[in-house]
Amino acid sequence: MKKYLWILAVIATVVCMTAFVGCGALTQNAKLSTNTTTNNVSADPIIEDAAIDETFNDVVEAVGDFSITTSDGEYSESNGIYTLSKAGTYTLEGSLNGQILVDAGEDDEIVLELNGVTITYGTDSPIKVLNADKVEISAKKNTENVIKDTRKEKTVDDDSQGQGAIYAKCDLKFKGNGILVLEANYNNGIHTSKDLTLKNLSLKVTAVNNALKGNDSVTIESGTIVAISTKGDGVKTEDTDLSSKGNQRGTVTIEDGSLAVYAAGDGIQASYDFVMNGGSISIYTGSYSSYTASGASTTSYKGVKVGNELTVNAGTINVYSYDDGLHADYGATLENGNKGQGNININGGEIKISVYSPTKTTPGGRMGPGGWSGQQTVTGSDAIHADNTLTISGGTINVDSAYEGLEASFIVINGGTTNIFATDDGINACKKITNSPSILVSDGYLFVAVPTNGDTDGIDSNGTYKQTGGVVIACGPGSAAGRMGGGACVLDADKGVTLQGGTLILFGGMENTPSTSGMTKTICSSSTVSTGTHTITVGEESYSVTLKYSAGGCVVYSASGQASLK
Repeated sequence: MKKYLWILAVIATVVCMTAFVGCGALTQNAKLSTNTTTNNVSADPIIEDAAIDETFNDVVEAVGDFSITTSDGEYSESNGIYTLSKAGTYTLEGSLNGQILVDAGEDDEIVLELNGVTITYGTDSPIKVLNADKVEISAKKNTENVIKDTRKEKTVDDDSQGQGAIYAKCDLKFKGNGILVLEANYNNGIHTSKDLTLKNLSLKVTAVNNALKGNDSVTIESGTIVAISTKGDGVKTEDTDLSSKGNQRGTVTIEDGSLAVYAAGDGIQASYDFVMNGGSISIYTGSYSSYTASGASTTSYKGVKVGNELTVNAGTINVYSYDDGLHADYGATLENGNKGQGNININGGEIKISVYSPTKTTPGGRMGPGGWSGQQTVTGSDAIHADNTLTISGGTINVDSAYEGLEASFIVINGGTTNIFATDDGINACKKITNSPSILVSDGYLFVAVPTNGDTDGIDSNGTYKQTGGVVIACGPGSAAGRMGGGACVLDADKGVTLQGGTLILFGGMENTPSTSGMTKTICSSSTVSTGTHTITVGEESYSVTLKYSAGGCVVYSASGQASLK
């Protein structure tokens, strides 16, 4: 097996320390002294895949005769197909060229203990569950287990076939302290039509289509998970209705553990919600994943995509995508009778996003699946996109590269630290679902940087911009003495700017004359501010900003008093 080195933990550590922000770097000597940022990446960073955990190096397939032992179950065998027909615990060992078929009672609970087993099958799913209440698959401690679905790739629907290397029509749970490696050449890796739960084990899945699919839900409680899809999505749910007990279906939940996703299409696609409460995720989509097949024909390469709401409460997320990094849809009618809300909530955690998004297709340019030819190039992609409302209340967000950094109809920033580099607008309140979009900043720290020599805006609201607190530093086009030609500026709000608190530092020009209350305006420089490092002092606070591009002056609005620039 190909050898790799484990660097996901290193990546997570770097995210906590370094944030790339394009136009310049921000250090606040007081509260942000540990958040020094620098820029040394381009709009199209060349990213190497994070290494696969060395746990999976040289996994050895089982040899020897296959055996099943059970003290409370019942099974029969015919032509290499072992049919389990009663609730109980079954221990599997050795090498099997055949199938484990579970066809028990609808209230039966089945436990499969993998104790050093290799199962290979080329006619149907190597492990297939037709009937049971629950099935638990446990990779026992200090064992290596391999499941290989050697069927040819699926080309037509066939309900008689299992849709994954492990396929179940009931709740499916994986656990244990051992290793499990799946190879799925037919369709999905692990697929259940109900709930899929993963806990503790070290699991690597390589699938031609979806690596992990639970129609009703996918929950990762802990463990080390590597999900590779060569032509489809990494992790996926499908249903959006309510269960018989009134539980909402379609959510992907990350409680803890580490998850590395390499997908031709979307890294994680949740039909309803995505919730992250801890752990770490690294996602590579499109050609950022070296596992993407040259014949992949997907059209969406997002990092995390949801049909309703996306929430990050804690943990670490690294996304390298050819489409939006985090994305929430609004308006689609769901099976529960409601419409998708299209909201994203960032309450904590560490998020780092690099999005490749050229403004047009160019011959020989970097592409989505298909590599250097054969597939369309994604355009206009955002680091974080919510059709409806994006709320940032905590955590750290570093956007290394994107077409637009943050985009939503309503953007609310009331906490956290956010650093953005974008090639178009750094922040954009768009008219996706309303004619009155808005940006509201009440707390937190926001640094935005865009090129100053193009049709770009640092902060762009197609409605209003209002600030009542927090610190905002933006670098972009325009002049402190007035808007520059070309229609671009560092702060553009079509329906007005209202400043009632906090500190707003602009390197560049503003589209509107703001309405201010309790704010002091200081034109620190009405002429060009050169590249390099500059110190801005506002009241008792100082900020060190390193400009990559020269700016057309500097103006500061602050409730803390006069400002100065050195």
